[in-house]
Amino acid sequence: MFPVYSLEKAAEKDHELIARYHLDESILIDNAAQGVFQAVSSFIHGRILVMAGPGNNGSDGLALVSILLDHGYKPDLFLLYEKGNEENLKRRKTLPSGIRIVSDTAGYDTVFDALFGFSFHGTADGRTLKALQDARSAATVIAVDVPSAGAIAADYTVSLMCWKDVLFEPLSRGRNGKLFFYNPGFPENELISSPDDIYLLAEDDLSLPEMKISDYKNTRGHLAVLGGSERYTGAPRLSARSAFFSGAGLVSIITDSDRIRDENPAVIITPPSSADLSSYGSLVVGPGWDSGDSGLFRKAVESGKNLVIDADALRFVPGYKLGGRAVLTPHVGEYRKLAAALGVPDGLGNADALAASLKRISMETESIIVLKASSVWITDGRRIRIYDGANPSLGVAGSGDVLSGVTGALLLSGLSPFDAAVNAVILHQKAGRKAHEEYGYYSAEELILSVGRCR
Repeated sequence: MFPVYSLEKAAEKDHELIARYHLDESILIDNAAQGVFQAVSSFIHGRILVMAGPGNNGSDGLALVSILLDHGYKPDLFLLYEKGNEENLKRRKTLPSGIRIVSDTAGYDTVFDALFGFSFHGTADGRTLKALQDARSAATVIAVDVPSAGAIAADYTVSLMCWKDVLFEPLSRGRNGKLFFYNPGFPENELISSPDDIYLLAEDDLSLPEMKISDYKNTRGHLAVLGGSERYTGAPRLSARSAFFSGAGLVSIITDSDRIRDENPAVIITPPSSADLSSYGSLVVGPGWDSGDSGLFRKAVESGKNLVIDADALRFVPGYKLGGRAVLTPHVGEYRKLAAALGVPDGLGNADALAASLKRISMETESIIVLKASSVWITDGRRIRIYDGANPSLGVAGSGDVLSGVTGALLLSGLSPFDAAVNAVILHQKAGRKAHEEYGYYSAEELILSVGRCR
């Protein structure tokens, strides 16, 4: 896991470490520029523009100009303001001769955005917005640290010192492009923990219980999927099948629908009237449920079992305290509806507001929240884990049903609901990448096969 900082906490850490360790800001800037160049050098082409602001982010850009020249490029330079801090103004005076300073940011092939870094506050003025808008005409935009003022879409972003939460906000994730990280010289031991307990997950964080040689179907647990309807027959079947491929020993689909039959004879089809929900190891509630069943939902909650609540069952959550036993897995649209029903601002569009809203909803419902998007946010009300999937191949019908089945199966293995959610997300994302490598684009059926291979 890698620590993630809010912009405010990143700025505080930057100032604190420079003061405490007497770090030379000029050296940090030179290192930062070199790190940016190394990360993105293979993407630089054609006519090049460096946009430099008045602060240290702008100084990174000014240092980049010299590095580009040293490597045979001929960049132009756009200066946002005549003013600047001491370091910035000093670097302007020592720019190599022959650098062309321009007033127009349009018409370039590669643009480096070094107007404002993580310390930017407030709203960008008209001149800044126009410069960023015109710069976006370039084929390639490279953001130094973060895209300036959140007002330009970058193809590549090199985060400096630490990861920032704004880079992973679901609605704006696509505007940050491919992400790179570089520490320009801050003490590593000071950057190993997040002040807000927000961490970026990696594939290496997958930690699944191993099966014992004596395990068999009953010791591996029995998962029940409550879902399906006359309209939607496939969703519960996908959840059930993915549960098998994730380690469940027995799986039942509990449904009133006469249309749901599973080609897998190992899946047990049971009507709700015959099901004792307390006899199952864990429950997945909601896949393909359509209008759902509020009474059966209540029985699921009252069963005392760990739950995965997804899709059509999420509408029943408001008004319940789930005792820390439930994992809620809404996509962005479902999350918006859930937040509105609970009277909580959804926070989408602002990383810090989103973190606060997710924690609040988690605390009010006493559940684990898994917000599904290109970057997945997971919280138990205290800590947040982010998985930056950025894999559009997972955006396929049934992918969420697969995740619910994986999560339900991991709940059978003895993992806590939070740990089950974290590991299910990592396994789901890993399987998505493997499926994409093997098939290109794929259906949920191929995704399930990849879950089994990655498990």
